[in-house]
Amino acid sequence: MMSYPAIPHFVKTMGHRVVSYILNVTEAEGRLILMQKLGLSRTQRDTLNQYVELCRQLRVSAVEQGESEQSFFYRLPHVMQNGRHIFNVWRAQQGGELATRVNSVDPLISAFCQLAGELYPLFLIKAGHRPHLFYRGAGYLTAAIEQFPISKIVQKRILSDPSLERLFDAIGNDPQQTFGDYKDATGHRGVVSLASLPVSILINSYDLMRIRGIVSADRFVSTVQEMLDIARSLADGEVAHIPMFVGFRNAALTNLAELDTKWGSIRRYTPSIAEYVLQAPGLMAKRRNNGFMLESGYAFAINFGDFLEDDDWPDEVMDANTDQQTTELNITLCMALCYLTEYKPFVAPEWVWRIDPFSLDNRRQDFGSVAETSDPIAIGELDLVDIERWSMLVDDTDSSGIRLAMSRLYAAAKRPNTQGALVDAIIALRNIFAASDDMARIESAARHLVNAPLDISMISALAEDWQALLTGEFFEDPETISEKVNDCVQLCLVCLHHLYLQHPHLISRADRLQALCDLAETQTSDR
Repeated sequence: MMSYPAIPHFVKTMGHRVVSYILNVTEAEGRLILMQKLGLSRTQRDTLNQYVELCRQLRVSAVEQGESEQSFFYRLPHVMQNGRHIFNVWRAQQGGELATRVNSVDPLISAFCQLAGELYPLFLIKAGHRPHLFYRGAGYLTAAIEQFPISKIVQKRILSDPSLERLFDAIGNDPQQTFGDYKDATGHRGVVSLASLPVSILINSYDLMRIRGIVSADRFVSTVQEMLDIARSLADGEVAHIPMFVGFRNAALTNLAELDTKWGSIRRYTPSIAEYVLQAPGLMAKRRNNGFMLESGYAFAINFGDFLEDDDWPDEVMDANTDQQTTELNITLCMALCYLTEYKPFVAPEWVWRIDPFSLDNRRQDFGSVAETSDPIAIGELDLVDIERWSMLVDDTDSSGIRLAMSRLYAAAKRPNTQGALVDAIIALRNIFAASDDMARIESAARHLVNAPLDISMISALAEDWQALLTGEFFEDPETISEKVNDCVQLCLVCLHHLYLQHPHLISRADRLQALCDLAETQTSDR
């Protein structure tokens, strides 16, 4: 084993993945190499030294030409040898395999996947705070693509593809001048050109692969095929279900890597997933034990060409955002009902990321969520039966009647020490029982529903609080308000728990309060 060359700090910050790829070692070994804690063979040492020297030279050259030190990152894609990038040449010298060639009868897929395999190692470079070299830097990837002979073949086959060629309104003398406008149902507009289409598909494919957590050249190539299939469907005017990911806090998978549900696949935050989707060092460690991620689908379509200004979207597309919110609320409700113990935290969404093949904008969105708990729900194998039972019950029940309650409970949990939160919690209670006028009858209905000792005085007190809030005569301190909100939220969840189990057919009936009171009277008379 040979000693190490000196590894500058700026090279270390470029990440271990590119080193492990070049030297044909595992990612764990790549980390150890950057820490200089793993022995190297002579050929590995020579290759590592070439990599370090190349980075040094490009950095010095950038400074000498009056550019920023960071600009050397974008010189790296242009270091070629016999039509291949130097990183792939070095990997081959170390006995490593390159991305599997796709011998498809589809000429576009074959060429596109070959291009993806050539570019893969460049995506592994971390450039400053960017999670990869081309992250939202589409121009740099455009320039990198042009270095590869296969890129011209890809462009030619895109233009001859019966689906994708429809995207281009104008055919110019170069890839930038061959373009078309498009619009999606949200009103977002974009331009796709012959130069930008390979870029957007590659960037979104890499995003998709990284979010799913398994990182390899072959996985990248297969994800590119997936993105191409979606792009073709959209170009054919079809509705495509693009990948959508939603991150949740306050619960985590303990001894499970993945959980299949009616709403999609739930995954734990592995270090690789957390690094990419959270992009905040302070959250990465936390989310391993306090969070999970859902992968689902999102109905998506685009209009272009003669139909660009057509706003007659399919119902499935128009309902996509509502369906997303319903799924989020169903998961929140399912977790609340499955783990019904005193003051358990609300499991709630905190970010969403939708991946489509054409967008060069980051479609990841953060939204205000409930407070983060230090005692998250631990989801283990023993919980699978209960989770499946509750997910089926929630999904199979017409819950439209209590959607207001769920959204208000979620809102109350975000800021429990405010008067607004107490208003939200009381509205939720009234909505659960459809008590539009008088809260007094809720006591009778709740007593029958739960059939266990309930703090009836709490309901009476909440009715008094409601009147005080409406008249501006409510003067409790934040700590007292928080206690009232938590008590009301817990009462709501207990009532929902029993309502789903005993009377799911009543949940969306407008007369459910009367029906429950009638049942209570019948039960009393039978005694």
